[in-house]
Amino acid sequence: MRKPASPQGAHSVLRAQGKRTRLAIVGAARSLLLQNGSLKFTLREIAHRAGISISNLQYYFPTRLAVLRAVFEPVLGAYTRDLRNAMGKGGAPRDTLFLLVAKVMRDGRDAESSALWCHFLSLVAIDPVATQMLDECYAGLTNELVRLVAALNPRLTRTEARATARLLIALMEGVSMRTGVRRRNRAELRGIERRFLAAVDQLLFGYLY
Repeated sequence: MRKPASPQGAHSVLRAQGKRTRLAIVGAARSLLLQNGSLKFTLREIAHRAGISISNLQYYFPTRLAVLRAVFEPVLGAYTRDLRNAMGKGGAPRDTLFLLVAKVMRDGRDAESSALWCHFLSLVAIDPVATQMLDECYAGLTNELVRLVAALNPRLTRTEARATARLLIALMEGVSMRTGVRRRNRAELRGIERRFLAAVDQLLFGYLY
């Protein structure tokens, strides 16, 4: 006769099952968002794709916004981690800058990455929690970029280096999104890496106030 599961064992089973259900929901939601955009992004359709009831879905994610945050959280985390890894290679500052530019261009050419980033920014416009997620990401990234900017151009003051870092983030974000949206128009994107680096050089060494 099989022994009944101990309370601790039963709890572990339920926790593992809950984790699988949560992952299934997030996976279904991500797939739906990429395929149909935000207009058809409904709890009913997500539950259908995940193979669960709406009430079960809402146990984990009470609202549509909660599901969207769960989809974007790992995307934002990966974005931050990759940028920090590029800046933490320990090479010369100029080499680090080239690594950052290469990452931005890779992100822009990745259809899923650019689409998810655009969807996330649209969520930021209406959701204070998503805004806070982005602000926290940018706060850490800005501090690291300030150090890189100061190493590239020691003549900049701390205030100038911070302003330059913020402009670099905006430039990287804009180029990545532009590359993603216009990736089918190869003529328009030809030579964009060179122009991107030229714009970065202007920010770093042609600083005017």
